Amino acid sequence: MFGNRIDYWLLRPFVHSRNRATEEELNTRFAAGNSFTINAAMSRVEKLVARFEGRFPINNKLRYLDVGCGNGDICIALAKAGCKSLTGVDIMLRNIQCAKSNAAKMKVESKVNFVCKDINNWIQDQKYDVVLSHEALEHIGQPGLFLQSLARLINKDGSVFLAFGPLFHSPLGDHLNGFFRICIPWRGVLFSEKALLRLRREFYRPTDPAESFEEMAGGLNHMRYSQFLAYVNEAGLDLRYLSINPQLRMFPLLHRISNGLVRIPRIRDYVTISVYAMLKLRRAYSNTNAVD
Repeated sequence: MFGNRIDYWLLRPFVHSRNRATEEELNTRFAAGNSFTINAAMSRVEKLVARFEGRFPINNKLRYLDVGCGNGDICIALAKAGCKSLTGVDIMLRNIQCAKSNAAKMKVESKVNFVCKDINNWIQDQKYDVVLSHEALEHIGQPGLFLQSLARLINKDGSVFLAFGPLFHSPLGDHLNGFFRICIPWRGVLFSEKALLRLRREFYRPTDPAESFEEMAGGLNHMRYSQFLAYVNEAGLDLRYLSINPQLRMFPLLHRISNGLVRIPRIRDYVTISVYAMLKLRRAYSNTNAVD
């Protein structure tokens, strides 16, 4: 807004260090699997099914792939629900170690396979009926290439389910609310990236040397909603279901306003917080423009 130095001093009074942690401490926490509970995992899947209004299938005859699986909670919950063929893939080793530990505790190792790979370089002979990317797409360095990789991994009748956000240009897009005392909307767009990351190092993640949002542990891209729609088309995928900001459904007036604003080209990138989308390969059906 006013440059690196002024932005730093403007924002500094609004930060805290209650959630400060080094990468070593985070690795220890993830390895121990302290954040996992089966009840929370089941609730997350129930929320996913609800957000997709029943379109997300739970079927023991289907093969599932969870891309960006984190601690493995969704795969483990699906295994507990009766699914028998599940694979979770994540680029961060500590996530995979944590997921394997959690699967062992829940005694579902025979149903779930966790792999540490970059999805764009992962060679697979088999294809999947359901490919899920949950709360991951906003962290992907090359989202267009990522969507092409997902399209490569589903079978001809399969579906890709995406749930992601906040997008960078939305009110909470910088993902830094964990150490700010108050919510400052559009902080990542309005203020200097260098100022924000300097505060992050000093008060939140002292051993992460990232100089840009893309370099942070886990990464964070600058993809706009309008770019996402273009990437979907370029990947040979078509929307079969699309829901924008479904978390606002509990506030009917806000939800209606949101639905109206996302239809305005110059505004929609700044009000699209989260996206839930079901995609199919374009050749898999004749009505390629159908969106529920």
